[in-house]
Amino acid sequence: MSFNYPTGYKAESVLSESQNCRYALKITTPATSSPITLFVLMMNPSVADGSKSDKTIDTLIKYYGEKYRQIIVVNTTPVIETDSNNLKNRINDINKNKMANTRSVSRMVKEAGSFHFLIATGEVKKGINDAAYVDLMNHIDNITVGDALFVISLTSKGFGGHPLYKKAEQLQNLTLVRKSDEFWHLEKV
Repeated sequence: MSFNYPTGYKAESVLSESQNCRYALKITTPATSSPITLFVLMMNPSVADGSKSDKTIDTLIKYYGEKYRQIIVVNTTPVIETDSNNLKNRINDINKNKMANTRSVSRMVKEAGSFHFLIATGEVKKGINDAAYVDLMNHIDNITVGDALFVISLTSKGFGGHPLYKKAEQLQNLTLVRKSDEFWHLEKV
């Protein structure tokens, strides 16, 4: 299901050269005076693009659109797939695009200046996107200093919970986290 973006919001897809891959969805909000960008790391892109939103993006806009000048949704893998369970069939595409995705996300983080980084991948899938997740988080960690890492909630395995179907209180009150091991499991600060 897709939705129109609310009035005052403009979205732009940052696409890869290969088909069916998106490095980022940049959403400019009406909060132009805010100095901070919100990066949201998710598992994989779904149907949202520069002209149509989806339920996940609508949730992010509803809760964070008035707080941040821009919301930039990035992913552990740029492979567009509406059902993350189908990613196991796209391993070659994931591996082929891993480094290009990491470079693209790293460049956007450097350009953003002041930002918050919301980790909302859901459970990282071993053998599918775990290597891409660790590689991307290590790059982000190496190029940033003092920028905060947040989650909406922690999954049972210590990853950032996906925003859909979370309580309003969780969405409104992000939890500050830090890396707890080399696999980028997270723990509350």
